Amino acid sequence: MKKELLVPVKNMECLRAAIFNGCDAVYLGGKRFGARAYADNFTHEELMEAIRFSHFFDVKVYVTVNTMVMESEMQEVQDYLRFLLEQGVDAVIISDMGLIYWIHETIPQLPIHVSTQAHTFSVSQIQFLKTLGVARVVLDREMSLKEISSLPDIMEYEVFVHGALCVSYSGCCLMSAMNEGRSGNRGTCAQYCRMKYKILKNGKLLSEGGDYPLSTKDLYTLRHLSELMNSKIASFKIEGRMKSKEYVALMTRCYRKYMDSIDKKISLQEEENIYKIFNREFTKGYLFEEENIYNEKTPNHLGISIGNVIAINEKKIKILLTHDLAQFDGIRFGTTEYGQIINFLYDENGLLIHSARKGDIVLIENKFGLKEKLEVRKTVDKVLNDELCSFPERKIPITMKGTFTLKNCSLRISDKTHEVVVESSFAERAISRSTSKEEIEKNLKKLGGTFYVLEHIDIEVEDHLFLVVSKLNELRRTGIDLLTKEREGNYEN
Repeated sequence: MKKELLVPVKNMECLRAAIFNGCDAVYLGGKRFGARAYADNFTHEELMEAIRFSHFFDVKVYVTVNTMVMESEMQEVQDYLRFLLEQGVDAVIISDMGLIYWIHETIPQLPIHVSTQAHTFSVSQIQFLKTLGVARVVLDREMSLKEISSLPDIMEYEVFVHGALCVSYSGCCLMSAMNEGRSGNRGTCAQYCRMKYKILKNGKLLSEGGDYPLSTKDLYTLRHLSELMNSKIASFKIEGRMKSKEYVALMTRCYRKYMDSIDKKISLQEEENIYKIFNREFTKGYLFEEENIYNEKTPNHLGISIGNVIAINEKKIKILLTHDLAQFDGIRFGTTEYGQIINFLYDENGLLIHSARKGDIVLIENKFGLKEKLEVRKTVDKVLNDELCSFPERKIPITMKGTFTLKNCSLRISDKTHEVVVESSFAERAISRSTSKEEIEKNLKKLGGTFYVLEHIDIEVEDHLFLVVSKLNELRRTGIDLLTKEREGNYEN
C-alpha cells in the first residue's frame, strides 16, 4: 500500500511549499471550528482556491473541523460542512461525536477522518467509529507502533511522524480550559505545558531538573521510516499548522525523499537543516517507546550550537565560532530567552563583514545586556531559508495531437489521466503561403505561465492551408483551460 505524506498548511504560501516539495495531501483549517484558532487559516474564498489548486496537482485536501461544537453553533457548522462538500474537499477531520453522527446521517457522501483530539486508541473505539461511516482515524500520539500493528484492518490509520507533542493524552488536556477558559478542544490552548513551574515534594522545593518539567521534545522519525513504511499506517502526518513556509518546504522535501528511498540514510547536512528549521530537541516518541520525551530546560526552538561567548562588554559580545555565521542569521544564547537577528556582524578587529567561518572570532551587538559567557545557538539560517523559498514549481507533463484540415481543426491534449478535445473551423485555403507544421508546433508549445510542460506533440496538417496565429493560440488556450478544469475537479462554485 502506498503511504501518504500529509503536510500542514496555514496559508497559500505554505500550500505551495507543500505541493511543490512533494506532498500527497494537505490539512488546513477555515476561520472557524479548527483546533488551531491562532493559525492564519483560510477564508471561504481561499478554501475554494486551495482545493482547486491542490486538486490540479492531484493533492488531496483535508479540512479540520475538529473543535467541540456548541449547540448554538450547529446550524453554522452544518452550513460550513455542506459548503466543503460542494467544493469537493477530500475529507473533513472531526472530533465531536455528535457532529460525526450528523454527517453520517445527513451527508454520508462527505468522508470523515476522526481527529487525534478524539483520543482513539482501542479496538472497540475503532469498531464503533466504523459504524458511523468513518473512513480514517488519526490515532493518538501515545500509541506505539507495536500497538498499532494489533489494530483491525477495517479503516485507514493516520499517525503523526514529526513535530510537536502534547504532554497530556491526545485531546484530553483541560489545564488551559480550567485556568483561563481557553480550551484546546476549542482551538485556543494557552500552552500551559510550555510554561515555567516549580516542583514541590512534601512541601520542599526540588532543585533537580529544569524550569519546564511539562515541556516535551519534538517528534522525529525520519531515521525509522523503513519500520513505518512496513506498518499498517496509511498516512504519515507532519505537525505544524502554526509553522513557517520554510518549515513546510523542508519537512515535506525530506520526508518525501526518504519515503521514496527508504534504503538511503539521511545526510548529515539534511539532518542539520532539520535541527536549524525547528527543534526543541528530538525524540522518537511513544511511537517507538521512548520514555524520556521531555526537554525541561526550554520550550523554545534550539537550532544548532555554533560557538561560545568568550568575552563580553556593555556594547559587544565576542564569539568563537564552531559553525558558520552570516548577517541576518538568528541566534539564541544557551537556553535563555535572549535571542536576536544579526543585523551587524563584525570581525575580531571591529570591521563590518557579511559572514564568518568556523574557527573565526566575531563581534556582535550586546542588545540585552548579556553578562554570562554562554553557548551560542543558530535558530535562523538566512541562506537556508532563502533556498527553501526558491523551490521549483511542479509541472504536469502533457502530450498534444493536432489535426488540421480545411473543414476542421482539432487539438487533443492529454496528461495520461485526463484528455480533452477542442475543435474549431478556422482554416483557410492558402493563397500565397501555407502554414507549416513547424509554425503550428511553435504556437501550440507556448505554455509559459502555466503549470504544464509538453512531452510530445504530433501534428497532421492538410496541404495548402493557412492558419491564423491568433486562432491557433485560442485553440491552445481553450484546450489548456478545459484540461485545468478537469484536473481541478470541475467543481461549480
